[in-house]
Amino acid sequence: MEQLEELVYTAKELYRTGLVRGTSGNVSIRDPENPDRMWITPSAIPYDEITTEDLVQVDLESGTPVRGSRKPSSETPMHSAIYRLRSDVRAVVHTHSTYATMFACAGEEIPTVHYLIAEIGDRVPVADYAVYGSEELARNAVEALKSAGANGALLKNHGVITVGENLSSAYVRAEIIETVAQLAFGAKLIGRCETLSPEQLEETRKKFVSYFAVSKR
Repeated sequence: MEQLEELVYTAKELYRTGLVRGTSGNVSIRDPENPDRMWITPSAIPYDEITTEDLVQVDLESGTPVRGSRKPSSETPMHSAIYRLRSDVRAVVHTHSTYATMFACAGEEIPTVHYLIAEIGDRVPVADYAVYGSEELARNAVEALKSAGANGALLKNHGVITVGENLSSAYVRAEIIETVAQLAFGAKLIGRCETLSPEQLEETRKKFVSYFAVSKR
């Protein structure tokens, strides 16, 4: 299945670009043939070793593996909860990217210092801390995304979660969060952190619509 090959490719790209290290982070897609199931990366397997045979299909309601011989990612509850909440989401990316995770460890939202953050929302919310892999973390992540109407969130003392209508958009949003986190960190070091207003971000989103429409022709 082409989508599974793309899932493996995206997982490897996360590792190659440094958005994840070791075996941290995870990626999933909603099953294109069965929207009540997802495919997710396995637990504790190095990214450079993952193949499509290692992916696990999971029932979204029960969280039970349906296909695949590997143990699914420890964050399966969080991915499942997001898909149940938002029918528009087709892919979820979870990273521990360095600068964004520094903000998460501080329990601080990333300041809206660059227009690219408009792709995420008016802000990047911080989900309350809960131990990794828990149902509580899943609920906290879902609530953060829902309350902010955002396509991404920080997980306090943990990392980053992004969602998208496809793998490409979810991956790009993970990159954007890390990029803007780096810019915000630098601006804070300089001592002057100028932020954009919700109105300015909305203006950017309107331009994004026409920009991406042209780029897809």
